[in-house]
Amino acid sequence: MSLRAKRGNLAFESRDCRVALLLAMTVPLRRIISLSAVLLVIPLLLLSCGKKGPPSLKAFEKPQAPAALSLAHREDMLILSWAYPDNLRQGIKGFHILRSENGSFERVAFIGSDGSSYADGDFRLNVAYKYKIIAASRKDVLSDASPVIAVTAVALPAPPVNIKAAVKQEAVELSWSSSGEGACYNVYKSAKKDVFEGAPLNNAPVCAVLFRDSAITPGMPAYYTVRPFSPGEVPAEGYPSAEVEVPPSAFVPSPPSDLRIAQGDNSRFLSWKEAPESWVRGYRVYRRAEGETEFVFIGEVRSPAFVDSGKTDKKARYRIRAVGPASESAPLEGQ
Repeated sequence: MSLRAKRGNLAFESRDCRVALLLAMTVPLRRIISLSAVLLVIPLLLLSCGKKGPPSLKAFEKPQAPAALSLAHREDMLILSWAYPDNLRQGIKGFHILRSENGSFERVAFIGSDGSSYADGDFRLNVAYKYKIIAASRKDVLSDASPVIAVTAVALPAPPVNIKAAVKQEAVELSWSSSGEGACYNVYKSAKKDVFEGAPLNNAPVCAVLFRDSAITPGMPAYYTVRPFSPGEVPAEGYPSAEVEVPPSAFVPSPPSDLRIAQGDNSRFLSWKEAPESWVRGYRVYRRAEGETEFVFIGEVRSPAFVDSGKTDKKARYRIRAVGPASESAPLEGQ
């Protein structure tokens, strides 16, 4: 349609609107059901008059291409990830995932607009693959293709075996048998059995067969597993080891040492060197007075000192135990 024709149509629409408005205002009142009907019709005519803007073409704009592609090989999956602005996701239908094995790309999946990753389990080892992603708008307008990313998956090392955990003074120490020369590992921790989510404990690959976890919670159970890991342009992580549990009962403190007893007028003052573990909760004091056959609990303290005000007229033997999350240490005794 020519510009003159469009202007003619707009003028025609405007003229018709003004004529209808004039007629509505000049119709005899006796032919109108009520004055309220006139008051209702006139505002509607006013709203319908005037120029009409052109339709919006925003829905047909080409969407932005996905970016920041990355690949990781985990167990039997190639995991493709990408970035896309959150404020643009509502304007797209989703993402076409394309893969090439021999030079030509074919679509292998479509991921919805809220997705940012795709797990490809249909691949072969030692074969070169390329991936790219295209965003599709809600009107099926396609974006430019993302940058291409390539990978050649290789066989992963076997998971480590003989994983062991030992509670030390300031940490839980994990050890295991090697998965092979030059192997590195990721260590995972969970408060729930068989549930390992999120990032590994280690900030960098562990290229030894020993790891110390200093972020311990002695009163709660902890579960650990270790995966072989190969850093590189495409990180590769193998299957997990058997998990090992560290229960609260494993946190048995070392006994205190160097008990000293000073006799006062009506009391005895006891002091000792504290146990070395940082997670010790306190100390329990027991006494066996002369003539008694069993040690009797007489108090618990946080600090390595105690004042005994009872039965000080008799000789007595004392026993001190450090208190752990679930059990006490071996005793320190003296008199």
